[in-house]
Amino acid sequence: MKMKSSKLATWLLLCGLLAGYMPGFAARQQHGKTTAKQTTSPTTAKKTTHASARAGKAGTAKSHKAKAGASSSFAPPNRIQQPEAMAPFFAALRLKDQVISVLHLGDSHIQAGFFPAAVATRLQRDFGNAGRGWVFPFNLAGTNGPSDFRWNSARIWDSQRIVDRNLNEAPGPGGIELTTHQNNISLQFEGMDGDAMDNTVKKATLLYWGGPDATVVAGGAEVATQQVPLPGDALKLTDATLTFNAPVTSFSANWVTSSGTNFHFYGALLQNGHPGILYSAIGINGAMYQHYNDNSSTLVAQMMVLQPQLIIISLGTNEAYGAVSASSMLASIDRTVTTIKEQNPDAVLLLTTPAASSIATRRAYRHKQGKRYVTWYKVSYHPNANVVVMRNAILEYAREHRLAAWDFYEQNRGMSAAFSGGWAADHIHFNVRGYALQGSLLYDAIHSAYVHYSDNHNQTAQ
Repeated sequence: MKMKSSKLATWLLLCGLLAGYMPGFAARQQHGKTTAKQTTSPTTAKKTTHASARAGKAGTAKSHKAKAGASSSFAPPNRIQQPEAMAPFFAALRLKDQVISVLHLGDSHIQAGFFPAAVATRLQRDFGNAGRGWVFPFNLAGTNGPSDFRWNSARIWDSQRIVDRNLNEAPGPGGIELTTHQNNISLQFEGMDGDAMDNTVKKATLLYWGGPDATVVAGGAEVATQQVPLPGDALKLTDATLTFNAPVTSFSANWVTSSGTNFHFYGALLQNGHPGILYSAIGINGAMYQHYNDNSSTLVAQMMVLQPQLIIISLGTNEAYGAVSASSMLASIDRTVTTIKEQNPDAVLLLTTPAASSIATRRAYRHKQGKRYVTWYKVSYHPNANVVVMRNAILEYAREHRLAAWDFYEQNRGMSAAFSGGWAADHIHFNVRGYALQGSLLYDAIHSAYVHYSDNHNQTAQ
C-alpha cells in the first residue's frame, strides 16, 4: 500500500511538472527557437509575466516607430561623392537670368519619365524653370514615355533606337528616331495641363533631317532653320527654331521634303522663355553604356544641340543583367566620358549607381482541383549579385577620375522599408511612388552639396 501511494505521488508530481512546462515548450516550438527553462517561483513568474507584457507593448511601439523611421535611421548618408567636381555647375546656379541646361541620360528608368521629373521639378522650383526640355513622340514610336505630353500625326511611322541590332542609320540625339517615306509631313505637339512639368512653349527647336531642301512652317510662329555642323557622316541634322508670339501649350509643324528623301524626326527642345533649369531626360529601354558608345554620334549630337552644363548618367541596370564584367564596364564608362569631354570639356558629369534590384525565380506547383490538376506558380526574388559589380565599377571610375557620383544602390538598400511598396512586379523597375522617392533623394543629395558649396563660397568672399 505504501508502494502504491508512493507511485501515485510520483505520478501526480510528474503531471504537475508537465502541466507547468508544456506551455513553455509549446511556445518554444511555435517560434522555432531553443530557449532556457524557467526556474522562477510561481509568484516571481507572475510578476515577470506582467513586466514582460508591459515591456512587450513598449517594445512593439518602439518597433513601429523604428519601422516608420527606418528610411532615415538606418540609411547611409545621402551625399554626392567628390562633390568638388560639381563646382562649375553650382557656380552657374548662383548666377541669375540665364538658362542652365541639364541632361539626364540613361535607360528605361529614364525613358518612363517619373524619375527625372522628380529631380527636375525640385531643381526648377529652387533655381527657376526654363521649360520642358527635350521631348519625343514616344507614342508614335509605339513605346512608353512621359505621360504629360503627346504627339499626333496622320502618318504611320517607322522607328529605330540605339539598342536595335541592325540600325540603318544613326538614331539622332535622343537615341531614337521616327522615319517616313512620305514627303508631306505634319506633327502636332500637345502638352497636358495640371502636370508637374511645365509644357508652356515660347520657343521650340525641332530636330530632323529631310534633305537640304526640306521646308517647314508652323502656325503662329516665326521659323528659322539651320544645319547642325556635326563631325563625320554618321548623322545629318537640321534644327528649326519656332518662336511663338505668345506662349502656347500645343503647336503644329508641317514639312515638305524632296521626293525620294526619307524624313527623320529626332524630337524637339522646348523652352518657355524664362531663365532657370532646362532639364532634358533621354533614356532608351534596354540601353547600356555600350549602346551609346557604338552610336557615338548620338552623344556628339546631344552635346551640340543641348549644350548641357550638367550631365547625369544613370546606367548600369542592363549591364548587371547582361553579365558584363567589371573591366568591360570600366572601359565602357571611360569611352562614354571621353566622347562627352571631347565635345563638351566644361560639362560636369554626375554618375549614379543602379538600384538594388532582384532576380525573380518561378517554381511551378500542381494542385488537384476536383478531377483535374491545375498548375500554379510561386515567384521568389533574390538579389542580383552583379548589380554590386556594376555599382563598384561606377564608383571606382568616378573616384579615379574625380567625377561626382551618387550611390543610389546603398540608399536603396539602406531604405528598404521606404522602398518596399515602390517596386514594380519585376523588382527591377519602380512604380511611380518608387521613382518619385528616388528622384527626391537625388535632388536632396545635389541640394546638400550645393548648400555646402555656397556656404564655403560665402565665407571665402567675406
